[in-house]
Amino acid sequence: MATLPARAGWNWVKQGLDVFRKQPGALMALFFSCMFLAMLSLFIPLVGGMAPIVLAPLFSVALLQGCADVDHGKRAFPHLVFIGFRKPARKPLLLLGGLYLLVMLLSILVLSLLDDGVLIKMATRQIPMDQELIENSRWALFVSSAVYMLGWMLSCLAAPLIYWQKMALGKALFFSVVTVGRDIKAFLATAVSLFIMFQILTAIPVMLFSSAQIEVTAIFTIFLMMIVLMHCTLYASYRQIFGAPEPSSTPVKGAL
Repeated sequence: MATLPARAGWNWVKQGLDVFRKQPGALMALFFSCMFLAMLSLFIPLVGGMAPIVLAPLFSVALLQGCADVDHGKRAFPHLVFIGFRKPARKPLLLLGGLYLLVMLLSILVLSLLDDGVLIKMATRQIPMDQELIENSRWALFVSSAVYMLGWMLSCLAAPLIYWQKMALGKALFFSVVTVGRDIKAFLATAVSLFIMFQILTAIPVMLFSSAQIEVTAIFTIFLMMIVLMHCTLYASYRQIFGAPEPSSTPVKGAL
């Protein structure tokens, strides 16, 4: 397949917006169902704090399947939240979640090495908040975030490949890394487009409202919508590269 140009990334964003506009309420309801399960996972003994990260690929395929259903003219129902928990996709998706956790730990390690652990210590209240120290740690935070985002971007197609193509984890990661690396201009254009869109949208409530509480609420709402839009965009990229997946068949009655 020929390398895609950078403008393909912007086209994916536009196509993702088209999918989102068809059923925004249904897709947001599905997303909130994923958030609810993620919050419940925090109560799992010993691993509760890490569980949402490990379960992220399972929730991701739920949102992607919701996008596929919307794309085929079907309703995206909240019960799709369980599809990633079904065999045979469950195990490789959980392993992928473990990889996400390792990437996050790596980014935290990079952050700690670059700023001597200052931000981590402030976050855990080992030292008091200091504006000057925060400013000095901006570059470290940027590099750390870049490490995590690069890891996520290279593996972003692994979850749908595991679920829709029935690939093993290693094969899915290989095809994800090769595909993103080959079409890196398109994927970078997607990331930049979504980032600019988020910055513009979050600037609106700051200009319109004088209440900090209303501003924070509006910005958080926009942030949640952008997560769903990001999945709609990822679905559009998958559809162009690997072909449109099938819509869900029968309702999911359980997680097993």
